[in-house]
Amino acid sequence: MRISWLVLALLCAGFAAAQSAILSGRVRDAANLEVMPGVNVVFALGQGTATDVNGDFRMELPAGSYNITFTFIGYRTIERSVLLIPGSEQRLEVNLEQAVSELEMVVVSAGRFEQRVGEVSQSLSVLSPQLVRDKNLNNMSDALQQVPGVVIIDEDPQIRAGSGFSYGAGSRVMVLVDDLPVLSGDIGRISWGFLPTENLEQLEVIKGASSVLYGSAALSGVINVRTAYPRSTPTTLVNAFTGLYDTPRRKSAKWWTGRNPLMGGANLFHSQQLGTLDVVLGANYVWDEGFLGPEPIGDDSLNTDDTRYSDPAGYDRRLRVNGGLRWRSKKVKGLNIGVNGNYSRSENTSVFIWEDNEDGLYRPENGTVTYTNGVQYYVDPYINYSSAQNTRHSLRGRYYRQSFDNSGNQSNRSNFAYGEYQIQQRADLFGETMLTGGIVAQHTRSVADLYSGNSDGDNENFATNTAAYLQVDKKLFRERLALSLGMRYERFQVNDDEQSTPVFRAGGTYKVFEATFVRASYGQGFRFPTIGERFITTNVGQLQIYPNPELLPEESWNVEAGIKQGFKIGDFQGYLDLVGFRQEFQNYIEFTFGIWDQPSFTNFGGLGFRSVNTGGALVSGGEVELTGQGNVGPVKVSALMGYTYTEPISTTPDQIYAYPQAENTTWPPATYANTSSDPTGNILKFRVQHLFRSDIQGDLKRMSLGFSVRYNSHVRNIDKIFVDLDESTNPIVKLETGVSDWMKTHRTGDTILDLRLGYMLTEHSRVWFIVNNLTNLEYAIRPLSVEAPRMFQLKYSLQIGA
Repeated sequence: MRISWLVLALLCAGFAAAQSAILSGRVRDAANLEVMPGVNVVFALGQGTATDVNGDFRMELPAGSYNITFTFIGYRTIERSVLLIPGSEQRLEVNLEQAVSELEMVVVSAGRFEQRVGEVSQSLSVLSPQLVRDKNLNNMSDALQQVPGVVIIDEDPQIRAGSGFSYGAGSRVMVLVDDLPVLSGDIGRISWGFLPTENLEQLEVIKGASSVLYGSAALSGVINVRTAYPRSTPTTLVNAFTGLYDTPRRKSAKWWTGRNPLMGGANLFHSQQLGTLDVVLGANYVWDEGFLGPEPIGDDSLNTDDTRYSDPAGYDRRLRVNGGLRWRSKKVKGLNIGVNGNYSRSENTSVFIWEDNEDGLYRPENGTVTYTNGVQYYVDPYINYSSAQNTRHSLRGRYYRQSFDNSGNQSNRSNFAYGEYQIQQRADLFGETMLTGGIVAQHTRSVADLYSGNSDGDNENFATNTAAYLQVDKKLFRERLALSLGMRYERFQVNDDEQSTPVFRAGGTYKVFEATFVRASYGQGFRFPTIGERFITTNVGQLQIYPNPELLPEESWNVEAGIKQGFKIGDFQGYLDLVGFRQEFQNYIEFTFGIWDQPSFTNFGGLGFRSVNTGGALVSGGEVELTGQGNVGPVKVSALMGYTYTEPISTTPDQIYAYPQAENTTWPPATYANTSSDPTGNILKFRVQHLFRSDIQGDLKRMSLGFSVRYNSHVRNIDKIFVDLDESTNPIVKLETGVSDWMKTHRTGDTILDLRLGYMLTEHSRVWFIVNNLTNLEYAIRPLSVEAPRMFQLKYSLQIGA
């Protein structure tokens, strides 16, 4: 009897085997024929496998016809049709080509899973690492200045005029490295020089409220720096560079007497696979003397030998080292464990106000320079597991430590711990469906005399954030319609103050024709004030900065509609994106001037700045972006350009949002209208309404020529007090900066031109000559803070491997 059952089982197994077939193969990079691990191989909705360390895949499938899809980030998605005969094995050799336009490029930031750009329902721009390297951009803020709709004002990222000037406190843009937040836990500020430009896979910028997936700070958008991991061939990149600042166009503003200020540095990147272990190493050193001269000697200075009166005030010296390890299990398919890290030491300065708008344009006002020695590092452990049932589990963490020794009793230290568990399930629920859910917890401990304005009056503060989110992405109508719906519930606590709120988002993209996508999206945002905004207490020169423990969270909603149109002209192809947007804010937080203390001779009459809720605000506008690459005749051309118009207005210009904190004062209660230098049209302060960005590069044989254009319209409205202090005839309350004249004479905007010329010396080496601010324009994005004059750079690059 047992023998009969055994024979029957063997016959059934043999019959089943006869009805199935084996599909196997190998995936390579079409450009260099290197094998590609980690490529997704899908045979049905939510079903498939991924290539192993050798680029191989193998699946046992029921006999029949299949359309096999191959996808990998940064490469074109391709499809192969196969007919599997029962009992046979069929092998495919597949070569993937890099995406030739962003419509085909795969991104992660918009939905936290791989999507082609054309399918994303929000506005999203992608900056390639090649542009960053060719322009020798060693600070990520300089790279972001090339992205349409983005401008950096005093290190604060501004996406579509969603924020203004806040002295570095409380970013409305979430900044990430590999999907993990890198804003400081205490004040919500980003240290751009800390981000690893030498190890850049892709820079993704989401425009519009993204709080559902990324939390509180993503009120106006997200910047995600995605770092690279090795492929089968080891890769080494080495760059060495030097440069000098040219004499300002206004010769009388030249502050040095000897040689011109210099800069230089080097960076290194190496990636390699050692069996199942991926190794990445990077390093960057920058030495920049800066273009700003020393502080003038103050009238009340007793120590005229102080180095701040002789050393440049705009220097930047930093060393950065980073790396990563990732182990891919052979025994447990789909499991990888790793850790990333980044460490930086820096010495630099920040300048608040120039001395004046003429001869002192490139020198700071006395007492407005902050000197900083900083140490920062983060460590990111993670575990990822993708099951055969297309369920992906991800457990990631980050410990981020910052320690800054600042002049003026502004030193601060913070410890930020972040953890997130995420689960994704790809399934066939009446069409392709992606379910993404996660839980998040983060905690900050801040120790700083700078933030001693809390109720206890001490220098220690705590912030805790917990959240849960869920998002559903679904395709319908033969995958022509892609819908997205998500929600997040978030709880915030700073010291003893606790609040919580839900936020929602929805969006959709419809593929009208093969290369035509229309989209619309709606998203809510919520931002809880940081420790710094609530409790900061310091001064910059004569100006005091006051705490506001009663600061309320700000909320927003954002809608946009747009169309992406792919095109191909000869061998040049890309897309054109046109979008209109509108974002409305409540309890809008602005850095505002007023009387916040009882006047005295030691506090500049109680005058100073404070973060306050100013009522309502509305930002609306439109944007057009074009990107593409390909051959125009014998020249290989890449292009990225865009124009953004915004109308950022106060919707409550006459609402009283603050009263003077002094007795018997004639200073009026604060409104938008009476604190603005130019309230015409209710335009918000420190906003750049018109932005144009363009970068075009052509490669012909050994030669490369690139040209960048950036246009920023002039800021129309600033805090009225700066103009009043400049024009004041009272020597006790006077700060003569020339800003009144600057605002009257700078009304048309600034066009900044950059040029680069490259020559290939050998197969692996190239030399570049780079000129930034080609016309030596004298300009300021934020009035009272001048930008760099013309700079010449010479760079040598060595690349071995992919």
